[in-house]
Amino acid sequence: MHGAGRKWGEVMELLLALDMGTTHIKAVAFTLEGAVRAQELIRNEAATVGPGSAVYDPQELWARAAELLRRTTSRLDKNDKIAALSVASMGEAGLFIDEKGNPLTPIMAWLDIRGKEVMEEWYNLVPPERCFQATGLNYNYIYSAYKILWHKKHDREAFDRGAKWLCVPDYIYYRLTGEYATDYSIASRTMLFDIHQRQWSEELLALAGLRQKSLPTPCQSGTVIGQVTARAAAETGLEVGIPVVAGGHDHICGAFAAGVIEPGKVLDSMGTSESLVAAFSMEGNVDISRMQGFNVGCHVVPGCHYIHGGVDSGGISFEWFRETFEEGKDYGVLVEQARSAPLGAQGMFFIPHLRGGSPPVRDPYSKAGFVGVRDFHTKADFIRSIHEGLACEVAQILRTMETVLGVEFSEVYAIGGGTKNPLWMEIKSHVFGRPINVPEITEATLLGAALLAGVGAGIYKSYREAVVSASRMANRYLPGPDLQKKYQEVCSKYVQIAPLMREISRIVGEF
Repeated sequence: MHGAGRKWGEVMELLLALDMGTTHIKAVAFTLEGAVRAQELIRNEAATVGPGSAVYDPQELWARAAELLRRTTSRLDKNDKIAALSVASMGEAGLFIDEKGNPLTPIMAWLDIRGKEVMEEWYNLVPPERCFQATGLNYNYIYSAYKILWHKKHDREAFDRGAKWLCVPDYIYYRLTGEYATDYSIASRTMLFDIHQRQWSEELLALAGLRQKSLPTPCQSGTVIGQVTARAAAETGLEVGIPVVAGGHDHICGAFAAGVIEPGKVLDSMGTSESLVAAFSMEGNVDISRMQGFNVGCHVVPGCHYIHGGVDSGGISFEWFRETFEEGKDYGVLVEQARSAPLGAQGMFFIPHLRGGSPPVRDPYSKAGFVGVRDFHTKADFIRSIHEGLACEVAQILRTMETVLGVEFSEVYAIGGGTKNPLWMEIKSHVFGRPINVPEITEATLLGAALLAGVGAGIYKSYREAVVSASRMANRYLPGPDLQKKYQEVCSKYVQIAPLMREISRIVGEF
């Protein structure tokens, strides 16, 4: 394994990144130009502990991450040198540890519904509007604060003994370095962080019954947290002393790698959940109240914030249909079935609220549904309607985001596993009415974390230089005028149907 133009015996510096995802953990070693040198993947198994409730075993999660690092480093040449490593991760999920760093609780998954129980109690103490002004977060049960409060109510011993609450990447940093740290973008997903001051909110901590010392130290992404310890080296195969750098929330790391680091650019991150992320500046005392309905947080780039809106059940909608009705059939077969169905799925609409509604009206209780089903509809229609329903849902988010920011996105940058579905990408370009660019790198989230590691190690002089060093586009989807017009008609009906599904959901109630 030797790079192009590399002389025998010459040391090649690499940047290593971990992606702590909902269903998988990935590791990639990148060259300084953003090329993949080695990569590995391992399943991240969450255990179901009740309807809508899921947890990860922290020891098992660390064991999987350590194994993945061993496998990745074992594939490198003896002259390959890891200059630094960082972590991209899901947000919200976390655990309590004791004073010796031992886990006291499982890691409650970000999607765990148990936060609903204490969420209303929280909002009785502090109105949603006030929460949004401080934290940039909207009415939802997934945030870390509600997981903490659930433990306070149902596992008081763990809450009282808890020396630290750590989100998933914070726990990995601790296992690697022995240091307690988090980055601003992950802290922004806790409902306890003041995104204006970039520090823990004393008011919200007091409401949760927490102290500053109960949480890790927040820092700017791209900051060196510590070095790989001897113990971590023995467990992971990494060398002692490798700098560990603060990464960020997975969607924001992806936005960084795709170059969405300045106003006017938008990212469509297409994973298990689908997210739109745009960068903006808080300079000039921006009133974020007009952005309510979206989430706002600290970007991984200094001085920059992001606005985020998404469909929590993006990619999972396909997975759910495949596992429930197709017994795990190959995705390629399903896509071809969908392609055989007519545009508009013969009047069938899919509202993709499997995990609640999306902005501009966030409703965690809204449910999914197929609307307009008749006896002539085929399986292909159902699959196509999932493609089209997701595209229409995200298009609403995109256009509302433009309105609240006062900008127009001329192009969309797309990353994630969903970009491998050409039909979905084609439909989205027609529905969006603008080009969609897909970066050459298939692991943009990991690349973003790796570039942040490079910033922390001093390899790149600036965040912008890091992005430019690895910026290459692989594909571009263009809207067709005729199809764009037809999809405008489909989406005009969709935007009338979606609010009705929220009303139906209230009638159905919770089970």
